[in-house]
Amino acid sequence: MKVLPILITLLTLTFAGAQTCPAPSGEPFRIGVLPVLNTLPTFVAEQEGYFEEAGLLTEFVPVESARDRTIALQTGQIDVANNDVITATLQAAGGEGVKIVRHDSFAPSERYFAVVTGPDTGLDSAEALISALEADEAQIAISGNTIIEYLATAMLREAGYEPQENDYIEVSAIPVRLEQLAQGTVQAALLPEPLVSFAEFQGGVSVLADTSLDFVPVSLTVNDSVLEERPGDVCAFLDAYERAVQAINADPEAYRDNQVPVPDPVRPSYNVPQLAENRVPTQEEIQAVQDWMLENGLLDEPVAYGDLVTDQFVD
Repeated sequence: MKVLPILITLLTLTFAGAQTCPAPSGEPFRIGVLPVLNTLPTFVAEQEGYFEEAGLLTEFVPVESARDRTIALQTGQIDVANNDVITATLQAAGGEGVKIVRHDSFAPSERYFAVVTGPDTGLDSAEALISALEADEAQIAISGNTIIEYLATAMLREAGYEPQENDYIEVSAIPVRLEQLAQGTVQAALLPEPLVSFAEFQGGVSVLADTSLDFVPVSLTVNDSVLEERPGDVCAFLDAYERAVQAINADPEAYRDNQVPVPDPVRPSYNVPQLAENRVPTQEEIQAVQDWMLENGLLDEPVAYGDLVTDQFVD
């Protein structure tokens, strides 16, 4: 007579820590893809058939810059994207309705972003770059009001220098930033991997990197309308994404040949990174980013944590 209660207890224990996804909608789930290395799990999930096994129909939408990605999210051209916390906060503050559903970076010891100086500048150290900035003899190409500016500021401060407004020059498209660095149009640029490795291959010098920072504010961001109307799609996407992260971390070299746009000269040698654990940014991490935004006049008031972040899909 005690079998049924015992069975119920066992089932409760079995599924208490598991995530049960609603059925996917069957509509194409449109994934914005920037030319950055943390899109790797998306490509691996497609390559290994994880999306298909989750019952998710996917469509990859290439975007070249943070601005293009933001517009694509705003206009509903994409449903999810690798985003930065700064942009997601601005969107939420503007009433655009987005949510951060997962932290989306490398493991803390891995280089994801770096300030790279040009091959003919002679700026071969952080000290040399800072001296050139102080003398108004150099500028760093960035994408303003995004993670790029946030990280440039954080890395310069970590090196003991307080950046000034004229230390930066706006070059929003990532490939154009790399091209101008190679051509000598700019003296330095903040780039993501694998373009940092390619810039170094071309003779540039990585003088500052994000490995000294506690938190790189990048995330997977989803439109609220998709969360409300198609939660099964979001759940299936993140389930497949997590499977891909685990596969990469277990055997990174198995995924050196992938669909991430890695320049051919560095594909045999670039570092396939370990990826961050499955979590959402903490309240403290979000507050640190918003403090910087308030300091720079990007926000009038903080955005409530629950209006920006949801942990409903994190086991």
